[in-house]
Amino acid sequence: MFSRSPPVKAVDGVSFDVFEGETIGLVGESGCGKTTLGRTLVGLEEPTGGTIAAEGRDVTDLSGGDAEAWQRRVGMVFQDPQESLNDRQTVGQIVREPLEAHDWPTLTVAVAGVDEATVTGNRPVADRTAGDAVADPDEADLTVALSGGDPEVTVRERLPLDPSDVTVSVDRGDRPTVSVTVEKSVDEMRRDRAEALITRVGLNEEHVRRYPHQFSGGQRQRVGIARALALEPDFLVLDEPVSALDVSVQARIINLLEELQAAFGLTYLFIAHDLSLVRHIADRVAVMYLGNVVEVGPAESVFRDPSHPYTLSLLSAIPGSGSPWDGERVTLRGAPPSPRDPPSGCPFATRCPAKIRSEEFELAEATWRALDELRVVFRTRARGDESALARVKAGFGLDVDADAVDEAVDELLGDRELPADARRVVDEAVDLAKGGDDRAAADRLREAFGSRCDAELPEAYAVGGGESRCFRAEDEYRGVAETVADREGDLGRE
Repeated sequence: MFSRSPPVKAVDGVSFDVFEGETIGLVGESGCGKTTLGRTLVGLEEPTGGTIAAEGRDVTDLSGGDAEAWQRRVGMVFQDPQESLNDRQTVGQIVREPLEAHDWPTLTVAVAGVDEATVTGNRPVADRTAGDAVADPDEADLTVALSGGDPEVTVRERLPLDPSDVTVSVDRGDRPTVSVTVEKSVDEMRRDRAEALITRVGLNEEHVRRYPHQFSGGQRQRVGIARALALEPDFLVLDEPVSALDVSVQARIINLLEELQAAFGLTYLFIAHDLSLVRHIADRVAVMYLGNVVEVGPAESVFRDPSHPYTLSLLSAIPGSGSPWDGERVTLRGAPPSPRDPPSGCPFATRCPAKIRSEEFELAEATWRALDELRVVFRTRARGDESALARVKAGFGLDVDADAVDEAVDELLGDRELPADARRVVDEAVDLAKGGDDRAAADRLREAFGSRCDAELPEAYAVGGGESRCFRAEDEYRGVAETVADREGDLGRE
C-alpha cells in the first residue's frame, strides 16, 4: 500500500516585522521560499498556518469587502517584466485593469466647516458618500468647505480631478445638504489615472497605446511598477525587480523605486539575490534559508558584523571590494536539504561552516565535514528508499547496493585516521546502510557526532539591533566570523 509524501513547507516558522515607510531586503538562495513568502503577503498564496497582521489585524481572516480593501493596499512587481505583462493588451489597458477589477473610483466626500451635513451625489460619488456620518477630511477623496461664501472643493492630490471637474450645490439650513456631482465619467478618470502613472514612471503619453513587446526590458518593468501603483497601495512586494535587466538599466529602475517611495510614502519588501544592491536600497535585511528567516537586522549591522554563518557565506560571495568579508570565500558544501525531509534541528546544520561540534571526539575540521557529508548521503538514500518504486523493489529483495555505500565511505573518509571509538560508530552506520536501513545509519552518525545544532531549533537571539537564529549568538560561544575564519584556515593548512 502506497502512502503520500509529506507536504512541502516552502515557508516555515517565518516571523518578522515590516515598519511603515521602510525597505526591508529579503535575501537567500534560489528555492528558499522568498517569492512564496512575498506572494503570501499580498494574498496570491494562501497560508496553511500562522498570521499576517497589518495594524494589529490578521488579514488572512478577511473576506468580502474587507479582503478587497486589503488587496487595494498591497501590490507586487514581478521578476520577469515580459512574462508578467499580457502581450495582447496595450500598456494603458494593463495599468487600467486593476482599476476596473476594483471598481475604482468610488469617491468619499467630507464636509468641512460644519458640525453636521448630509451629502448626496451622482456616480461615481453616490456609492461611498459620507452620508450622515461626515467623513474625516484627511481620509476623503473630495473635501467640501462650507465655512462661508461659495463652497470650495479640495481634491486629493493623486486623484485625476480638478476642482473645476466637481459641481457642488448647497441647501443651507439647520443641517446643510451638500449635493456633489463629478463631471468626468468613470472611464475618463481611469484613463487619466493610467496615463498619469505611465508618465510618472518615466514613459511617454504615446506609450499608452503600445503593446509590451514593443518595449525594452526596463520599459516593461516600468509598466509593471505603474500597474502595481494603480490602486494607491501602502505596501509593495518587489520580487527581484531588476534581476532580469541589464546593469545600466538596473540603476535607473532602483532610482525610480526610491523616488516613488519618497513621493508616495510606500513600504517595500525587496526580494533579491544581489546583496550589494540590497545594501544600497534596504533599511533592514532578512536572510532566508530553507523556508526560515535565520537573521534579520539593520542593513549596515548585518553587513558589517553578520551573526549567522549563512549570512557570512552570502557576504563572502559578493565579488570585488563590495564584500565586507576580508577572508577567503566561504563555499558551502553540498546542497540544501530537501524541504520534504528537513533537518530535525537547525535547518542550516548540514552545511554550516561554524557548526558546534560534539565534545566527545577531537577531530580535524576536514574529518568533521566528511562525517557530516556521509550522514547527508545516508539521509538522501533514505528518502529514495521511501519512494514508491523503492518499496516495490525492496519487496522483491532488490537493490541494496552495498558497493555504493563503500564507495561513499572511501570517497569521504578515505585514509583518514579516526579514533577507535569513532571508527566503530562509522562501521556500525555502514552495516546498517548495507542492511538496507539508511535512515538508521544516518541517525547513528547524528547520535554520535551530532551536537545541539542537530537536535534543537535555535530560538531568535537578540543581536546588533536585530535577531539571529544561531546558537553562536549565545554568549558562551565564539562569534561566527572568527570561528569560520579559524576553520577555513585549518582546512587550507590541510
